[in-house]
Amino acid sequence: MNGTKRILGALLLLSAACGGGKEAVKPQPVVQEIAPPPEPSSSDWFQKGVQAAQANDDAAAKEDFQKALAKDGKLAAAHFDLGILAEKGGDLSGAETEYRAALDGDPDDIPAVLNLGHVYRLLGQHQKAITLFNQALSRHPYDVRLLNNLVVVYRLAKEYGKAIQIVHRLLARAPDDPDAYKNLALVYSDMGNYRMAEAISANAKKLDAKDPGVYNNLGLVDLKLDKRPAALAEFQKAIQLDPSFAPGHANIAAMALSFRDYRTAEREYAKASQLSPNRWEWHLGTAWALEGEKKAKEASAEFARVLAIVADQPDAVFGLASAAKDLKQFDKAETYLRRYLGLSGELARRDDAEKMLQSVEHTLKSMAPAPTTAPKPAAVNPPAKSAAKNAAPGDEDEDQTPAPAPKSAGVTVAKASPAAPAPVKPAAAASKPDPKVPAAKPAAAPDAKASPADDDE
Repeated sequence: MNGTKRILGALLLLSAACGGGKEAVKPQPVVQEIAPPPEPSSSDWFQKGVQAAQANDDAAAKEDFQKALAKDGKLAAAHFDLGILAEKGGDLSGAETEYRAALDGDPDDIPAVLNLGHVYRLLGQHQKAITLFNQALSRHPYDVRLLNNLVVVYRLAKEYGKAIQIVHRLLARAPDDPDAYKNLALVYSDMGNYRMAEAISANAKKLDAKDPGVYNNLGLVDLKLDKRPAALAEFQKAIQLDPSFAPGHANIAAMALSFRDYRTAEREYAKASQLSPNRWEWHLGTAWALEGEKKAKEASAEFARVLAIVADQPDAVFGLASAAKDLKQFDKAETYLRRYLGLSGELARRDDAEKMLQSVEHTLKSMAPAPTTAPKPAAVNPPAKSAAKNAAPGDEDEDQTPAPAPKSAGVTVAKASPAAPAPVKPAAAASKPDPKVPAAKPAAAPDAKASPADDDE
């Protein structure tokens, strides 16, 4: 016990001794450097791009996707979305490049296959699309989307037998697929078997009575059978069911254009082009409608949009020449006419172009300044003349002023147009057109045709 007290006392003395000395030095806090935020990954940039795209900020989305690819050049999703942005902006070549890159990163990316095939269709490169879809089907033989798209491009390439075979293969797998029936109806319609097309469309209607494409296709068949009021009613039904159904608007526009109802044609084609900006046929239809309304400047802009999608599209080149002539831009008109006549292949307006070129050349010559003739020096001591009738040709008193160049009447090109029945006034359309339209011959371009817009998108 006494030992314990002695220990406690020693501890107390030690504690007192310590307390009486200097205060203990307090440790200084260590200043920690703030670490920089981690560098965004390819996934981070991709997500930012998606958010920008959803906010309709295409420029920011494109920049973010490109930054994602700078981190990971094989990021298929970024290439895919860049393809969508390029296609949306009318850059079909850029869209093709990006969709191809997406497939290089992921060969089984079926949406990329479908979108690339769609670009080929817009460019009229049907064989490329056929090869693409067949390659994808070798890995996914029962994919309904691939089969339906293959039917479409076989039809557009006029390989109707193969198109029908693919439809039968598709229906064996998906007997109630409405798209298969719609595509089969279009195949028979293109083959000229309109009654069969009508019957197949009726079957598609039973499968889905609210599908606007069914009514659109029925309208196309009615047009082939020259049942125009019935066709118009079907197109109007299609856009009533879906105001954003572009083919219906395009077909109403084409019917209006064929009857020279230019205002309706312009309005409906504009709706169609707004919904599907890369359909050059609809920009061309808009241009002819504007030409019919005597809006040459606006028409010229639409013809230029066509060429931005399909370089050297003949109707658009001819249209630019016609618009330039109307605007009295004769030098431009001459350039476009020569460009048109230099295009390869069959040119439907060759005769008109040659006559217009002759007219423009006459006009340009009449506008050229007259050549000036230097006056002859006065003769020294000229002999007197008693009468003008004695003057020989070339004498000094001959009138040296050249006769004014005659104003060239030019070879006026009649802008023929079909005898138009009373204009069809389609009911106010909801707001959208798409793929194919009835033949239309606007006054501004005798042979201009609007392709019927089918539901194959």
